Amino acid sequence: MSYKVDGHEITVNFPVDSISINKNSIAFTDRKGKKKQTFSKRSDVISFMKWLVSANK
Repeated sequence: MSYKVDGHEITVNFPVDSISINKNSIAFTDRKGKKKQTFSKRSDVISFMKWLVSANK
């Protein structure tokens, strides 16, 4: 699945095993390995995290 924000597309290969947030960055481990994404706003990080959790069911 993919998530779009600010004209960029983030591809996530579910299931997601772990999620870690630090200021404007989020790191997560999906089926293909570790990934790190940096956002311009903290609210975008929170929205992406909520999407990851809800889509991971």
